[in-house]
Order: sequence, then C-alpha cells, then structure tokens
Amino acid sequence: MEGHGRTLAAASVAAVIGNGDLLREILLRLGFPHYLVRAALVSKRWLLHASDPAFLRRFRERHPPRLLGFYIGYVGRSQLVLFPLQPELAAISSRAASSCDNALARRRQYIHCRNGRLISIFLDDTGWKYALVSPLLAGDSELVLPPIPTLLPHNDHAHLNWWIYLPEDGGRDGITFVRLWRAGRKVSAEVYVLGSGGWGVPSTAATEIELPCPVTGLKHMVCPVHGKIFTAIGVGYTLGLDLAAARLFILEHPHGVVGSNFMLSHADSGIYLVNVQGFQVSIWLHKLRGDDYGAGGWLLVDTFCVHEAWKNAVGERRVGGSLDIIAVGDNAEFAFLNHAASGAVLYVDLRTRVVQKVYDQRDSGHLHWYGHIRISPLMMIWPPVFPTLNG
Repeated sequence: MEGHGRTLAAASVAAVIGNGDLLREILLRLGFPHYLVRAALVSKRWLLHASDPAFLRRFRERHPPRLLGFYIGYVGRSQLVLFPLQPELAAISSRAASSCDNALARRRQYIHCRNGRLISIFLDDTGWKYALVSPLLAGDSELVLPPIPTLLPHNDHAHLNWWIYLPEDGGRDGITFVRLWRAGRKVSAEVYVLGSGGWGVPSTAATEIELPCPVTGLKHMVCPVHGKIFTAIGVGYTLGLDLAAARLFILEHPHGVVGSNFMLSHADSGIYLVNVQGFQVSIWLHKLRGDDYGAGGWLLVDTFCVHEAWKNAVGERRVGGSLDIIAVGDNAEFAFLNHAASGAVLYVDLRTRVVQKVYDQRDSGHLHWYGHIRISPLMMIWPPVFPTLNG
C-alpha cells in the first residue's frame, strides 16, 4: 500500500510538471532570477520555458531586478558597498564582493556599471587601460579592452568630454565610446562601437548642432534608451544623440526644473529627469516618439519632500547644507543623495518614498572629498544568463 501511494504521488507530480502552463506558473513563483537558471538545468524542456521571452516579461513584472549595493568612487579610489540582503541573495553578494575587492584594489576606479558588469580604469607601464569585470558571473574572466581611439583633428573644435559605457543589455558586445567636441555653440560627436576587430572607425562624425545656450558643464551620459543617448549640457537643456540616424537633437527641460541639481534616468519609453531643490524631489518623464523627439513634452510624475526623513537619517550630526543628487536608477526607481555637510549618503526609494542612510563618508578617510563622489548602482543581472544544455 505504501509503495502504491508513492507511485500515485509520483504520477501526480509528473502530471503537474508535465503540464506546460502549470510549470510556468511554478517557475513564476521562484522569486529570483538565479533560481530560474538553476531550474533551467533540470532539462531542455525546463530551459525552454524559463528562457521564453514572454515568460521572462511576466517574471520581471512580478520580480523586478534587485539592487544589491553600489560602487562609490572618490579621487583615486573606489569601493563596493553591499546592502543587507536576505539569505537567498547572500551567495551573489559574496561573489560580487570578492571579485570587486580584487579588481578595484588593482584598478582603483570604475567608469561605468550596468547589468552586473563593470568597466574599470587602471594604470600600467604603458598608460591608462580599461577592463571589463563581471563580478556577478562565476567563471567570466576579466577582459582588457583595446586602447581608446586617439583624438582626431577637428580644426578649431575644443575637446568637450567623453564617455565609455556598456550597451543596454550590459553585455560584452557593443561597448560604446562617445567623444564630444565644441566650437562656440556648435557640438559634434564621434561614436565608436567595440567589435571583434577593435573600435573601428567612428560611426558618427562631424554631426553638428547649434546649442541654444553656452555649455556650462556636462552632466552624466545616460546609457542607450532605444538607440539614443543623452547628456545635460547646461542649465535648461539636454543634448540627445540618435545613434542610428547619426543625429544630434535638443530637449528643453521642464519649466519647474531650476539649476543643475538633477540626473537623467533610463525609462522604458523615454527618459526620466529627477530634480532636487532644497529637500523637494521631483520626477519628470519625457516619452520619445519616433523621430519627433520633442513631441511628447515633459510630464510631472511625482513630487515629495524628504526633509523629515533626512532629519531622521542624519540625526545628531544634522547641520546646514543641501542635498545633491548623485545617482538614479533605471525607470526612476531610486536615487542616491549626498549631504556633503555631514558626509551622509542617502538612498531614496522613489516609489515608496522611503529614505535611509546607506553610507557615512567619515568612515572612508576621505574627509575632504564629501562633495566629490560618484555612485553607480550594482543591480542583479537581467535577463538571466542561461546555460547551454548538451544532448
């Protein structure tokens, strides 16, 4: 009788697991992307269900990629700060910490982090070099990138700035290097994409646009959003570059945004602008509609005050000064604020409005650099990197 019961139970399990709809519902409740990877090791059939694009869209809606921690960079130094996480993510965090401790100890500074990978910069006997590190992928070796393309002559153009960043999926293929030039109020761009044969020739050169105002400084470059990249060029304007069309364009900031205390964020349908004035946080969305980049205009999504939460976070060290925005997550999910007067770094969940202190710069030993730090979030990899099954 006991053996018969076990047989019936096994048959019931097989019937459930053999049903594709039920199997997908079970996989949907796993909670974390790395559990999907483990499930995909069971069989090719499970791999097929777990890696199906439609299923992955449902999984992401229910279980968005988690923020594991952040890189914080000072002049000549970087470190990884991990958030307290539940046990299910402890192994991932430990792997990232071990990998990054080694890389940052030798590399000193990071340039860009996206989807679990990190571009770092280091100095050797031949000069500055760039390397791609994958702290969340076991067995993925460090890759030293080919030398950055040399500056091309641009007559009376002054070199304005440059960026190197990972593609939208955070992978190895498609790392992009952008260099901007300026001549008065005209800006031109050079874009190089890294391939198997190196950087190649610039895909966009001498593409010029006249700016509506003098360039007073460049904010960070937003990684590709549907093939477009963005950088704020001064008070009131953002410069966009359509990579496919080799076209530069201008977005005027919303009237409610004053000054330069803001950052841009990747959005599924365009870009977000997160602005901080005093203790007031405002979130704006600009949707991109085909080639008519300015048609949608800016929509105020949310605005709220963090003053009380700031007082609670800083506590007895509360002094004067202001809050500076230093990082923002994709889809404006969160932001990092720097209170330079006290050295406190605050994390703000822009969806729930929860504020917490996540770093104290007094502990870093860099007391003179409170106002000169960079932060890049470390997110879980999405989509998961699935195995290749033989047989």
